[in-house]
Amino acid sequence: MTFTIEGDVSVRITVTEDGAGGLVFDLAVIDDTGLTADLNGLFFDFGDAALVDGLLADGAEITKTAFEYDGVDNLGGGVCIKGDLVNDTDLYDAGVRLGTSGMAKDDIQTTSFTLTHETDALTLEDVANMDFAVRLTSVGEIDGDRDGSLKLGGTSPDAPADDSGVGDGGGDYSGDDTLPDDPDTFPDFPDDGGELGADDEFLFDDGGELDGGDPLLDGPGDDGPLQPPADDPLLSDPALTDPALEDGGMYYEDISIL
Repeated sequence: MTFTIEGDVSVRITVTEDGAGGLVFDLAVIDDTGLTADLNGLFFDFGDAALVDGLLADGAEITKTAFEYDGVDNLGGGVCIKGDLVNDTDLYDAGVRLGTSGMAKDDIQTTSFTLTHETDALTLEDVANMDFAVRLTSVGEIDGDRDGSLKLGGTSPDAPADDSGVGDGGGDYSGDDTLPDDPDTFPDFPDDGGELGADDEFLFDDGGELDGGDPLLDGPGDDGPLQPPADDPLLSDPALTDPALEDGGMYYEDISIL
């Protein structure tokens, strides 16, 4: 999930699920206008009020955190978000202070940290459509006077669709599936519970051997049959029947994946 909090100096925020129940936050000052700033703090709301008290944040440049449902607007040292932003959105649920105030000891334009919970796995849904704010100091021209400060607010977008499975979400597939869950990529994938038919655009249907002319994928080489098992992102389960792939697995044109 990537979005931008816009202002005289904008900040790009990318949030990524780390696969272990945590969310990695990457923050970057966008200086394409000739202005830059020192990142001092990030404030945000959280989707599940019951989980707020158990949140933890870990990062090399974190100097203070605060987690309290509808209770965070000041992290000390001038890193606060009081004013119009708080009046408009109420207080935030989480605050992360970054470095020290001013640029005497540090001048942070990019940073990252990981948000976790004591007991629960976090997902992008937890921070989707939430109010966010950043506190910026030492705002000014690059290599010039930097005596300004900003408090900027914005809203995160919807969580992106899960693309870890196959098809357009109609069938039952596990998180280990490797084809994208994108109807634009495979527009003919059925939504009837998982039956792959010979008329599906991405199924090869001329006798079984997948090659460079197939509309699906044909291994890393892109010019021949699927590669050996370690490189084979498709189906190579010997329990399946019909023509064998090059790697000894099986493929057939009317298959139900459970």
